[in-house]
Amino acid sequence: MHGATLRFLRQYFRPDAGIIDVSETTFARDAEMLPASIYRHRKRREYKTAWVVLHGITYRGRQHKGLQRFAGAMAAAGHFVFIPEIPEWTQFKIAPALAVPTIRAAVHALHSRADIDRDRIGLFAFSFGGTHAIVAASNEAIERELKGVVSWGGYETVHRLLHFGLTGEHELDGVRYRSEPDPYGRWVTGANYLTKMSGFEDMGDVANALLELANEAGQRGIYAGDPSFEPLKHDLAARFTGEKLRVFDVFAPRGRVVGSDRSYAHELAGPFADVVVKHDPLMDPTQAFQRIRVRTFLAHGRDDRLIPFTESLRASRRIPPEMLAGVAVTGLFAHSGGTSTSLTFSGKVREGALFLSTLDRALSLI
Repeated sequence: MHGATLRFLRQYFRPDAGIIDVSETTFARDAEMLPASIYRHRKRREYKTAWVVLHGITYRGRQHKGLQRFAGAMAAAGHFVFIPEIPEWTQFKIAPALAVPTIRAAVHALHSRADIDRDRIGLFAFSFGGTHAIVAASNEAIERELKGVVSWGGYETVHRLLHFGLTGEHELDGVRYRSEPDPYGRWVTGANYLTKMSGFEDMGDVANALLELANEAGQRGIYAGDPSFEPLKHDLAARFTGEKLRVFDVFAPRGRVVGSDRSYAHELAGPFADVVVKHDPLMDPTQAFQRIRVRTFLAHGRDDRLIPFTESLRASRRIPPEMLAGVAVTGLFAHSGGTSTSLTFSGKVREGALFLSTLDRALSLI
């Protein structure tokens, strides 16, 4: 294990604010000036490695506590860290077309600095950002300026992603899995695309209710499946009757489990995914995986309830073998499921070792 990985772990688990310098800056995305955060070691003036670290679709954006903790640990390990904000994503606007120009602008911002090695710039992205980091890295204007990409918790296809989000089902190589999905994903995608479906054009009030739920979860910073959201879901459901109530209950079922109307959830999943891709073709990253010419490492939490781990395994099979630096699935650090509560002591030791190896390989990519 590299010394940088040990320094990362020490800072991650026992943060020392005294060794990290955090500053705010801006960067230009076309004609817009957007905010960004910089994390670096206080005692360093030059950096051999620099990372653009990208958040997913989250209310807190670059201010997300988990992301800040991660960036601080990377800085303690000796990396220069640049976290650009994608304001549309903090407002729950999926807007995949903005991922490439934002990432390109962030990478260019690093290339303009004299205190980093411009030949060792990487892109480390999470969740929705993880997939669209790969999309960006398949762009010729960006790939020349990147040495490596790490995608943590990304997806391979919208259809499987939304099928899991609505039904809790996913599979790989004939093995079927079922778990309770994080409802946050349904709320965000429903808020963005529900009214795009034929026959659902009048469901703007349902989409707004789903956006209200996503905002509430983002502001509170807790798991969207927490029982404390039940009163709000019941209040919102009281606004609807008939078909609108039936649709609301698929996207925001009351109770801890996926809605009881599983047949309707299955019925909606495919057409809903079709509409998402038709409205935003860039939501489908299939071609980008095949075009990527930057070394890429994929990682995923086995208990991820927002995007199932099988998505990263599938994505790894689409990336050209010479560009795939590795793929790892760990029982630690999922989107919302955290560490698996079913692990025995020996299982935790095993998963801990796997996580350390995963982290070491990811940070060594550049």
